[in-house]
Amino acid sequence: MTKVAHTDLRNRFGIGEWSGALGDLGTLLPLALALMISTGFPLGRMLFVWGLAYVLTGWFYRVPVSVQPLKAMAAIAIAGGFSPEQLSSTAVFYGAIMIVLSLTGAIAWLQRWFSPTLIRGVQLGIGLILVRRALAIVMESGLVLNTEAASPMANVGIMAAVSLVLYLALRRGKGAVPVLLILGGSAALALVVLPSGPMIAGGAPASFTLPGWSFFFPALFLLMIPQLPLTLGNAVFAASEASHSLWGARARRVTPTRLGLSIGLGNVAAGLLGGFPFCHGAGGMGAHARFGGRTGGTTIITGSILILCALTAPALAFLTSIPVPVLGAILLLTGWRMMVLVTELETRVEASVAILVGTISFVTRNLAVAVAVGLAVEGILVLYGKRIPVREGVED
Repeated sequence: MTKVAHTDLRNRFGIGEWSGALGDLGTLLPLALALMISTGFPLGRMLFVWGLAYVLTGWFYRVPVSVQPLKAMAAIAIAGGFSPEQLSSTAVFYGAIMIVLSLTGAIAWLQRWFSPTLIRGVQLGIGLILVRRALAIVMESGLVLNTEAASPMANVGIMAAVSLVLYLALRRGKGAVPVLLILGGSAALALVVLPSGPMIAGGAPASFTLPGWSFFFPALFLLMIPQLPLTLGNAVFAASEASHSLWGARARRVTPTRLGLSIGLGNVAAGLLGGFPFCHGAGGMGAHARFGGRTGGTTIITGSILILCALTAPALAFLTSIPVPVLGAILLLTGWRMMVLVTELETRVEASVAILVGTISFVTRNLAVAVAVGLAVEGILVLYGKRIPVREGVED
């Protein structure tokens, strides 16, 4: 058998690529379902647009560059108050900003403003918001979507039990497999046991949508500014470093500028199609790699699965059959995993600033205010000789 050269950029579709394709679905699907519940965003449209992005990303980069919903925007949207049209408009605005930053080279300069301390603080705030929303979802909903909340405490108990099982499994390095098994198994059980099917988020898989320009400044301050540190830190610089670390010469197409451009162009297209904004992510790449993904075939397979689900009513019915406590457990665990990243900071000063940013995010539900306070505090500390490290490459 001839050994394939590391510089061979052909996409492959073997068993490793199929296994790797499942690596990041355990994060993507719960966030998509939570967005559907909280904002009314059509599930099929989210999956269709992300699926297209996954396929095109795999075709261009030839390594498993992940596609993930923007976590800060998702957390703020899940907390409530934004319509699907506003979120699609934000995708266009954010994409345009990323294109400008990438083409002008400002993306590297701007990255130095966002220290790991600030990024971890924002992640702490996002985690707290997701945990609060997970508890609210299970308290306000029935066992499955579109049913009355008959026993909120029973839902909380089920969520706690599932969370414990998943936590123990993930601590043993089992990755996304237990998440996907619990999602699929609980949905299948619900379909068999329930007398009638749950709500299906129908509608067209794409809907041409012009951005509402009157929403630009609210989107800038409430959604885009909080997201920018995470995008630059995780989806551009850390993602570029991770791809070269994981796949070596195969990742030669992956650069920070190209990642910034693909996020920008992809979001403009996604917003015009009525989709939810997305980015790439170092954590998602690691998940694909842990399950065997080595080429862009991994993400082409993932994208094809998402598109198939978006276009098939039974598949959407299956996804919306996932019991709410299970969804809440995975959302709770996602929030927890983002919160504990603050423990990676090296000094008490860094940790104190990050906790301050996270607390302000949680209390005010306004991550832009938290980012502004964090930048101000870091500036004061620098004036008094307390250096805040700036490192390129902060993973989520």
